Amino acid sequence: MAVVVLGLVGGMDVRAADPRPELWFPVGEKLTYRIYWGVFQVGITTATTSWLEEDGRTLLAIRFRTRTNRLVEKIYPVDDFLETVVDPLTFLPVRFTKRLKEGRYRSDETTVFDHARGAAHWRSNLSDRKKTLEIDPDTRDVISFMYFMRSRTFQTGETINSRVMADEKIYDLQIRVGRRENLKLPKLGRRMSFKLEPEAAFQGLFVRKGKLWMWVSDDAQRWCTRLAARVPVASVSLWLCKAEVLGETVAAGADDDGGLEGEGDDEPAS
Repeated sequence: MAVVVLGLVGGMDVRAADPRPELWFPVGEKLTYRIYWGVFQVGITTATTSWLEEDGRTLLAIRFRTRTNRLVEKIYPVDDFLETVVDPLTFLPVRFTKRLKEGRYRSDETTVFDHARGAAHWRSNLSDRKKTLEIDPDTRDVISFMYFMRSRTFQTGETINSRVMADEKIYDLQIRVGRRENLKLPKLGRRMSFKLEPEAAFQGLFVRKGKLWMWVSDDAQRWCTRLAARVPVASVSLWLCKAEVLGETVAAGADDDGGLEGEGDDEPAS
């Protein structure tokens, strides 16, 4: 959600570990975000995690689904799907998929990571264009990087450097950790969160183009509590409104609908 989690596993034989290791977040987690265009609620994003058995391997799937609500859908329908499949023992991506449907715009891309050979193979499934990029041992896609960043604590004023693949490119990403802010979340009350300011703009995370900021809760969950993007014609923000694990609600406000039924009745505030 958001970008944020560092803490490389090194110097040990992780292959001898349980194929379903205990991670720093619960597998089966579902986070629901309200999307605002200015002060109007225009849609919902959900972020989910689940185990995946593929080719004899136990992998982790992290999926983001973004859809506009019924009112906005008539004007500018959005139905975006992002998935990263991760090796849970190294927390390095195996495959990243991006399928965007935004108005008349379409994108369908797959990136296969081969960390053993230091390469990422990108392909457009619409035009069959292909590209191979050289990657570092710890290069990740945007989504796996966001969840990887949840494994660490933050200190105001520190800078985090990493390399992240997005938009058919490798970005040298620098993230500055800003101050702690007491955010008022729709339906969830207040939660202290660090503001993270990346110096790179990514396409296709929650908006197709723009600059992104992220807030991460200063607690054991390290949820992405808010995302904000600056785009050419307006500001877009996402606010966490519900957290569940395998159907059990961890945090949600009274009368939270989490649905797609027109405008929201809560204006986000900080």
